[in-house]
Amino acid sequence: MMEKISIAMATYNGEKFLREQLDSILVQSWTNFELIICDDCSTDKTWDVVKSYQDNRIIYIKNKKNYGAAKSRNIGISKATGDFISFLDSDDEWLPEKLISELRLFEQYPDCIAV
Repeated sequence: MMEKISIAMATYNGEKFLREQLDSILVQSWTNFELIICDDCSTDKTWDVVKSYQDNRIIYIKNKKNYGAAKSRNIGISKATGDFISFLDSDDEWLPEKLISELRLFEQYPDCIAV
């Protein structure tokens, strides 16, 4: 099992929670992922937080205008190169086993299309 997971995250002025989110992703036991952060025209220091992480799995996109969370997620999905898509809301954190747990469910239930 070597599937790559694309994590799509839309954020708007997410500076307050972003560091905790990024930390919760970067400690995942499943490490074959890309994190696509779609910044919906933040006016805070969102970019400063993102650029402080030196991890080539992080992809940062800044919208040219404010589109809202749904369209921003879709922009992230359009850039995804993974076998699976996972969503992270801009105020959530993940437990370290989240991604591997989901992959195991897909493996256990091969007809499943969403977890």
